[in-house]
Amino acid sequence: MQIISLAQLRETDERSQRFTPLGLGLDRMLTPESAAAHHQETVAQIDLADAVAQGTREAFERLRNIHAYGVLCYEIYTLVNDHALLVIEQALRDRFIDFHDGSCTFVRRDSRESAIVIGGYDDVYKAANRFSPVRGYRLLVGRGPATVEFNGTLGGLRKWARAAGLLRGQRNRRIEQLLARLRNSVAHPSSTHLLTPVDCAVTLRDLAEFINQLWGVPTPGGRLYPAPAERGVLFIGWNANGSTTLARADNLTAGMVRLDDIEQCAIVRAFFSPGTRPEDPDLRYFNSRYDNSRLPTEYLWGPGSPTEAATWLTTAHPTSDSVDLLDQVFAVRHDDDRVYRPMKPGVVALLDPADQTGHWYLVQADFPQDAFVHIRQLLAAEPGCSQRGECTVCPVEILDQGTVGELVGRGRLAPTSTALPPAFCLRDDIPSWQPAPLRTNREPAPRSRSNRRRGRPHNSA
Repeated sequence: MQIISLAQLRETDERSQRFTPLGLGLDRMLTPESAAAHHQETVAQIDLADAVAQGTREAFERLRNIHAYGVLCYEIYTLVNDHALLVIEQALRDRFIDFHDGSCTFVRRDSRESAIVIGGYDDVYKAANRFSPVRGYRLLVGRGPATVEFNGTLGGLRKWARAAGLLRGQRNRRIEQLLARLRNSVAHPSSTHLLTPVDCAVTLRDLAEFINQLWGVPTPGGRLYPAPAERGVLFIGWNANGSTTLARADNLTAGMVRLDDIEQCAIVRAFFSPGTRPEDPDLRYFNSRYDNSRLPTEYLWGPGSPTEAATWLTTAHPTSDSVDLLDQVFAVRHDDDRVYRPMKPGVVALLDPADQTGHWYLVQADFPQDAFVHIRQLLAAEPGCSQRGECTVCPVEILDQGTVGELVGRGRLAPTSTALPPAFCLRDDIPSWQPAPLRTNREPAPRSRSNRRRGRPHNSA
């Protein structure tokens, strides 16, 4: 090892200076003072919730403080990034201790319970080895009744956190698995790597979101576990030529919307604020009954003329609301040779009996397309796709399935409004159903209970 002077230790690493607020600077770089300020500012706003355990908080703050020295030693960004992955398990352990509040219970196959007093996670790990799944034991999640296989390791802790409802999002299940694999590659390395300040900052932000979510605090505008987002009242106008106009509803009443080419319009609650996040890129495919948009969209009024819309707005005074973007529930219908696009369960409960026939799946997913793709793959008997519970292939979970009558009887379907929205869509070239895929193996397909004859394909129920 070459011994360098204190003055050399204080010199700025030029590689850190190349990362600027405008991106990677190949032909320019920040001054030492600007580089130090910029890299600290990228993580300065990443804070943990007040409820987070002290041990986890100290580990996170230690990483954030050390991150500032990356401007002097570029390799520090890689060290901080890798150690952040190790803090994931510490956070899960601390949350387990907080959640179970001094004791945990293991349940055997014969329902016999064994309660264990825990002072620290070492006690939990010893108990998990003693009452392991191999011996027929499962961990009682809190006070129950849910149980989960638990071995005390990172994998067992992730399963426990999901069973306890501490983590959200169907796509996040995959990300959590990926983070666990990255953590294992850090704990058991087989090669070396070098990461950038951007990689490090993203990992710290994801770690903070993960930790805060464990303690029940979602992140406003978060990438993984976002807090409920505000949804505004939106005016949607269209004509037969396919032209679409999107604007805030108050712009219509203020006379700020050009109405020359608008033949029909509707009022919805949706995410539309150009240049901000989240924003729904699929609003132009809006369907009053089917979930064609990517983010949650609620029908309020329409269709009608802009004059009628303005009159309704001045009398109804609809307001914005906040909705969760994760773990939405969709109803997907399979009827004979057709698979219909996802609907909201509240809409299904209001449909005419003729439009309720077939076999329905209640699917929890972050996006409607995830639910639709899973059911199509399930009907095609794609390997790994599950008919019940969490799917190991798709980012979805099937909550229930059956006829509408069966789902209503089990309390799965209930109207969320007093009237069924009129059937209309902005794009006639977006069908509400697709042909059911042919099955690729001998697994029996779920049977549709409808025998009614089909007419011409149509775009709405």
